[in-house]
Amino acid sequence: AGAQQDSLDLGRAMVVPPAASVGCFSSLQAALDGRALMGWFSYVKLREDTGLTCVRAYGLFEWLFLGMLSLMAVLSLATCACVAFIFFRRLVKRVVRGSNVKDARTLQDFPSIAVVIPCYLPNEQYIIEETIEWIMHKVEYPGGLHVAVVYNTPVELPDIQRRLVELEGVSWPLGRSFKALHVQESRSKAANLNAAMKIVKDPYVVIYDADHHPDPDSLLLLWEKMSRKGVDCVQGSYYMRNLGQNQFGCRPCSFPFLARIIDAEFFTDWFLMKLVTRTFFLGNGYFSGSNALWKTDVLATREFSIEAQTEDVDMAIQQLLDGRRIEFCAESRSGELAPVDCNGMWKQRLRWTIGWDETSLKHSGAFTDTGSLSCRARCGLVWTFLVRWAMTLLTVGAVYIGLPLTTYWPLSDAVWGKSIIGSAACVLVASPFGFATFFLFNFMLQLTSCFKLSTGRVGAWEVTKRASPESSKKQAAANTSCAMDIEAGPAESGLKIVIPQAGDLREASDLSPQAKTPSTAESSEGSARVGQALSV
Repeated sequence: AGAQQDSLDLGRAMVVPPAASVGCFSSLQAALDGRALMGWFSYVKLREDTGLTCVRAYGLFEWLFLGMLSLMAVLSLATCACVAFIFFRRLVKRVVRGSNVKDARTLQDFPSIAVVIPCYLPNEQYIIEETIEWIMHKVEYPGGLHVAVVYNTPVELPDIQRRLVELEGVSWPLGRSFKALHVQESRSKAANLNAAMKIVKDPYVVIYDADHHPDPDSLLLLWEKMSRKGVDCVQGSYYMRNLGQNQFGCRPCSFPFLARIIDAEFFTDWFLMKLVTRTFFLGNGYFSGSNALWKTDVLATREFSIEAQTEDVDMAIQQLLDGRRIEFCAESRSGELAPVDCNGMWKQRLRWTIGWDETSLKHSGAFTDTGSLSCRARCGLVWTFLVRWAMTLLTVGAVYIGLPLTTYWPLSDAVWGKSIIGSAACVLVASPFGFATFFLFNFMLQLTSCFKLSTGRVGAWEVTKRASPESSKKQAAANTSCAMDIEAGPAESGLKIVIPQAGDLREASDLSPQAKTPSTAESSEGSARVGQALSV
């Protein structure tokens, strides 16, 4: 105990001089009992020269550590309380009011809606037709639905481009129509969306990414909330629809549950954290890029930024500064494809982090002095987009620097005092290790984003690689077969267990913008080779 106390005092002395003694006692228990304020702001130290145990009041080091831990504890407990409130409020609403789908189906007015699907064709040529078919046949909406795929491609892809044109002449159910628009000068999703807004004639427009398959009642729920609330935009939620495909880890130790990790994160984000932000801080939701229903005339007042890494966040801030009302509708769900592997997820999340950072810096001055905003909305924007940096530093200081000290100097009343012990316990209880681990991943993204922004190495907008829907089905079936074989045991199944790897999907996942333009015959032959490879 004496050696540990000496080490603790030495570490503290490197920061500030040791605190003054306020009393010495002949035993440890007597020193603990004799501390002022029941020992909340003092600790004890054994003096080897006299053999006495002395009580020391908190010095600068202890007060700084206590301040960080206390702030973290308050914020963590407040977040838990807000999440619990949101959870039970939603539960009560579901019990009392029932599902909003019934209300949506009884509405009398169903205006025509334009469905805009921006697409980078080389990367999404294998999934775009399936998405079109899904929206045309699966999405429930009694009114007119006019689907438009607006795409860009650096190379001609005659097969898929021809098929998109042919889809314009198909007789779709419920009188729905389809149009394909090739935006020749486009280099980004933002440019595609800007081009689409010039041809949209319907009073409302819903945006879906090319990999999104909205739930059948998703659009109905968006329209029900927009008509009931009278807002300018309603943003739905996402989930992962390819749970058995994606690879986590590095070969040969990789497992198909990356999508499940992201799906759990999305559930926490959409059904809890975003609703906490909307209810307690911002007073509004914000646009997130896909599965969002807009009033066409409102969205057309601003253009999507072709320079931004996250054009959706930039648009959201512009609209919020203009006083627009945006609501979340977590029940309106849309399934998307997760990145094909960890490297793809890192690139995707890094683009999101850079986009949030550059957009926050771009509009930070407007949060307090421009736009048609209430005081609550301005404080919410500052909290959502700017305070998060301070929270990151606070978390690093309190959790990843402060708490590891307690592994060397025990987290006990005698060594640290009751106030530090209590604050640390609250942080540990309210922030489980799973969240702490995920924060570490986000912190690395934040450091990389700051480095790239400060050195001017952001680079161009980069798409997320996609795998074909056929490969998704084949790998999901293979994973299911593996699970069944494992349960049955090798003696009973008589089968060799083979888990497909992420590398097996890369052949069909992307075409480089610098790729040579293929002929129709070459494209057909290449598709056949890809199909054979996926079958293998």
